[in-house]
Amino acid sequence: MKLALTNMAAISLLSIASASIAAANDCNDTHPSSPVSIHCGDAPSAVFDNKGRLWVAFVQDQYVYVSYSENLGKSYSVPVAVNSEPENVEYNGENRPKIIVDANSKIFISWTKKTSPRFTGEIRFSRSNDGGKTFEAPRTINDDGLFAGHRFESLYLTESGHLYITWIDKRDLEASIKRGENYTGAAIYYAVSTDQGASFSANYRVANNSCECCRIAIAPHGAENIAILWRQIFGVTTRDHAIAVLTPEGTTQEMNRASYDEWQIDACPHHGPTMIQSKLSGDYHISWFTNGDLHQGIYYARYSFDEGKPQHVFRVDGRAGAGHPHLGEYAETLYLVWKGFDGQSTNLSLIKSIDDGASWTDPRILFSTAQGSDHPLIVSGNDGLYLSWHTQEMGYVFEKITANEEVQPGD
Repeated sequence: MKLALTNMAAISLLSIASASIAAANDCNDTHPSSPVSIHCGDAPSAVFDNKGRLWVAFVQDQYVYVSYSENLGKSYSVPVAVNSEPENVEYNGENRPKIIVDANSKIFISWTKKTSPRFTGEIRFSRSNDGGKTFEAPRTINDDGLFAGHRFESLYLTESGHLYITWIDKRDLEASIKRGENYTGAAIYYAVSTDQGASFSANYRVANNSCECCRIAIAPHGAENIAILWRQIFGVTTRDHAIAVLTPEGTTQEMNRASYDEWQIDACPHHGPTMIQSKLSGDYHISWFTNGDLHQGIYYARYSFDEGKPQHVFRVDGRAGAGHPHLGEYAETLYLVWKGFDGQSTNLSLIKSIDDGASWTDPRILFSTAQGSDHPLIVSGNDGLYLSWHTQEMGYVFEKITANEEVQPGD
């Protein structure tokens, strides 16, 4: 772990990381007797509630668990299982359980359940009406009843209380195969709940010919609509990104191309995008990975629906091994973290922008590990932004990144 520490906040960061390492050492990858905990589990997602309590969902031994922390990740409550029966929960950097806590302490959880054939699954959902003490029996949200691919779901709650689930779906591919027709890729579908997850709408199709296995990014678009960003197949083999606005009534609006990299590949790269809405301009900050003819590496851009094209396109990291960016914004400052493998270690780096993405600072390495690690995520809190990152070496790392300005690369 590489950290140069020059203030008390950085010292606190190091002590918390040390506690995470100690907890991770209690986990055993080869025996099922490891304690159920965020450090021993996989693919965590984190969110703050409106009282500042941290909630984390993770996967361990075919269960989705939820745990909370009242001290910013120094310790966690006893995990509660969301699914009462074990099921083959899919978990990886691109596909993890999602968690949302609303203003009334209702907890919403979504995940993907793998089914028997390769690349098939179901979109699952559960909620807690008692603050995480118990969870309802899981429900399947895809309504086609097919033994087909339904995977890589994303979950979002709007200001108006509309709960969206969107995912990658292969029902149209299956139908095309039965008709003897060609079909490239998969499709994007979504469903909406207007009653706090008690029920969901019919499934709505957003677009045909999406990429098959990249996460979908979501951000608000007004009080009740959402904007989504996903990897789309343009033409025959060009896998760049598309953006669209979705409404609760099932209407897709303003769909357009969001990146122009000309990546020609007849496979899924497992590199989904990230997106947040700018508090300064109302435009959308987006970041993604590509290995196209025009661009290679991690890129950032600001997308305006008024302009219909990306602006301020900036190469974040063009080195081999860089990938999986994630964006956050706090106090009119934009933050971007990503992973990069240098041949020996995975380095977690950070850059910032104070002018709405027009220019960026030089990168800083926050952590380094020679062992396996998950994709980094940025979690927004009332007092700043936090890094959410799971590693084999350190367990679950949850650290504030907006108060560690003096952290510099070091040996």
